Amino acid sequence: MKFKEVIFVVLIMLIFAMVMLMYIVINDSIKASSVPIISNNIENITCGNKNNDGDNANNKVNKIENLLINKEDSNSAEKNQKENIEMQNKETANEEKINEEQSNNNQTTNEEKNTEQQETEPDYNVVLGNYIDVNETVYATTNVNIRAFDNASCDKKGLLQSDKSITRTGIGNNGWSRVIFNGEVTYVASNYLTTEKPPEKIPVKVPIKNRNIDPLKPMVALTFDDGPNGTATPKILDILEKYNVVATFFDLGTCMENYPNITKREEQIGCEVGSHTYSHQNLNKLSGEEIQDDISNASRIYEKTLGHTLYLVRPPYGNANVIVRRTLKYPLIGWDVDSLDWKTRDKKKILEEVNKISNFDGRIILMHSIYNSTAEAVEELVPQLLSKGYQLVTVSEMAKYKEKTLQTSTVYYNFR
Repeated sequence: MKFKEVIFVVLIMLIFAMVMLMYIVINDSIKASSVPIISNNIENITCGNKNNDGDNANNKVNKIENLLINKEDSNSAEKNQKENIEMQNKETANEEKINEEQSNNNQTTNEEKNTEQQETEPDYNVVLGNYIDVNETVYATTNVNIRAFDNASCDKKGLLQSDKSITRTGIGNNGWSRVIFNGEVTYVASNYLTTEKPPEKIPVKVPIKNRNIDPLKPMVALTFDDGPNGTATPKILDILEKYNVVATFFDLGTCMENYPNITKREEQIGCEVGSHTYSHQNLNKLSGEEIQDDISNASRIYEKTLGHTLYLVRPPYGNANVIVRRTLKYPLIGWDVDSLDWKTRDKKKILEEVNKISNFDGRIILMHSIYNSTAEAVEELVPQLLSKGYQLVTVSEMAKYKEKTLQTSTVYYNFR
C-alpha cells in the first residue's frame, strides 16, 4: 500500500509540474507578441532538429525568410507611399505657384487695359453737338449751371438762376443749348430753358407777430411737412412751447380736416402755418387746371380752420416747374437742409444728418411732423441750436430780418 501511495504522489507532482510548465510557456509567448510568428517558428525548428529530419528544418527556415521578406516589402510599400505623398505636395505647390503667376499676369493685363481706356477717354473740352443757329431770349426754369462746353463733365462758367433770361444762339442735337454768358459762348442743358416768360412776381404781405428778434444774430427756420398728426405733432409743439421758440408747419388739407385743433394750436403758440397742398400730389405731373383744383381745396380748408387767407405754400417733394409756379400765386418755400427723417425714422441719424451743416444762419431745415422719431430729435436739436446762439424763427420772420421780400411764383431755398 505504501508503494502505491508513493506512485500516486509522484503522478500528482508530475501533473502539477506540467501545468506550471505550460503556464510559463504561454506567458512567455504573450510577452513576446511583437515577434510571435518568428519566435514560434524558431521553437518549431529547434523541436524539429530533435524530432524531424533536415528537410523539415529547411522548410521552417524558408518560412521565416518569407516572413522577413514580407516585412521588408511592407516597409518598402510604406516608403513608396511617403514618396508619392511628397511628390503630390510638390506638384500642388507648383500648381499654386503657376496659378499665382497667372493671376498676377491677368492683373497686369487688366491694369494695362484700364490704362489704355484712360488714355483713349474722350476729351470733353470740345463742342460735341451739331447746332442749328437761332437768336432768341430764353428763361431758366430752375437754377442751372452754365458750362464751358456742351457736357456736364467740363468746367462750370457760372449759374443761371431760376426765371433769369439769357440769349440762346444755337440748339444742339445732343440736348444742349449754346448761349452767351458774360460775352462768352457757353452752354446750358436745353431742358432747363424755356421761351415762355416767367410768371409775374408780386410782393406778398405776410402777417408777422411782434417777437424779440435781433437781426444781427444768427437765425434758423425749422419747418415741418405732412401734418398735423395726432401723436407726433403735439409732442413737437410741446417742445417748441417749452423752449419758447417757433417753427413753420406746412400742413396737408386732408390732415387739417382730421385734426383742426392741432393746426389751431400751431398758430396759437406763435408758429407759422402754410399749405403743403390738399393731397400731396406731385404737381410737376399735373396740368395747370389740376394744380389749381388741388390748391383751391387746400386754401378752402385752410381758411375754414384758421380764419384767414393762405399766404405761404410748399409744393410736395419741392417740385415747382414753370406750370406750377405760374399757377400757384404764392411764395414757394423749399429748403437747403434735409434731415432725412422721412427716410431714416431714427433720432440719432436725423441729428447726424442735420449736424453735417456747420453754419445754420439763414437756412431752412426740412423735417416732418408725423414721426415720433422726429419729435425725439427735435427734443435734442432745439436746445442744441439755442446753446450755439441761433434764434429759431418762422420762414416769414427770417425773410423779413434778412431783408428779403417774399414774392409770388418764386421758390426760396434759404435766406443767406
